[in-house]
Amino acid sequence: MSDDAPDPVALPVTRWNWWRIVLVVSLAMNLLVGGAVVSSFFMHERMQRFGGISGVQLIPRHFLGALPKERRSELLAVFREHAGTIKNERQASREIAANLAVALEAEPYDEAKVRAVAQAFGVTGNSVIAHGVEAAMELIARLTPGERKLLAEHIRQRGDGGRDK
Repeated sequence: MSDDAPDPVALPVTRWNWWRIVLVVSLAMNLLVGGAVVSSFFMHERMQRFGGISGVQLIPRHFLGALPKERRSELLAVFREHAGTIKNERQASREIAANLAVALEAEPYDEAKVRAVAQAFGVTGNSVIAHGVEAAMELIARLTPGERKLLAEHIRQRGDGGRDK
């Protein structure tokens, strides 16, 4: 045999030309974008489910996320019962805020009118908070002892800014 004959056992040498590099980078980018789209879809859906509890500031969203799906659905029903009232009161607050803008622009300036509108805004805001507390108390009344402890942990974590001590 001559030395010029190819070795049948040796693996062929593959070269990374620029087309392969472009294809690998393209695949990586597609996977990255696809993952972002999928995670955005799931997080958006999850946030929509919990979106109604924003009026109930005593109950952290992450607490409900830590519960089993069936239990979470049961407890979210409490918020759904109060959602209409809280939504209407928030809308009233927005309308009062718009009235404040009108009162501020009025000529001549009427401080008594501005003060009255601001006080009405405070009353409506307090009503939103009161209904949120009422909903939170209904939810808390339905919790098991273990769930109450879990809620307490989530409240502490939120108070600490989510930092572990």
